[in-house]
Amino acid sequence: MSAVKVIAVSSGKGGVGKTNVSVNLACQLARRGRRVLLMDADLGLANVDIMLGLRPKWNLSHVLDGKCAIQDIIVPGPVGISIIPAASGIKKMADLASAQHAAIVR
Repeated sequence: MSAVKVIAVSSGKGGVGKTNVSVNLACQLARRGRRVLLMDADLGLANVDIMLGLRPKWNLSHVLDGKCAIQDIIVPGPVGISIIPAASGIKKMADLASAQHAAIVR
């Protein structure tokens, strides 16, 4: 098994295209034969699922509430990518404690 590589796309400003870049990068890597897991880490205003026309039943808020495991929320996306959807419009997701952030990373 090869090492996991992580690519983070970030900016201090909203609306600059982070999600668009992330989705397109994930799709291109998958087209080149890479196994890709795209995690929507915009915990308060997530929209990877919206951009891809997906309607996941579960998201990271359900994992943090203990309703399911992270493996349960992974959904298939285009060109073989897998997606971990976050929640949009749920205030508590934007106000997580550092321990909760660490749990998501683990």
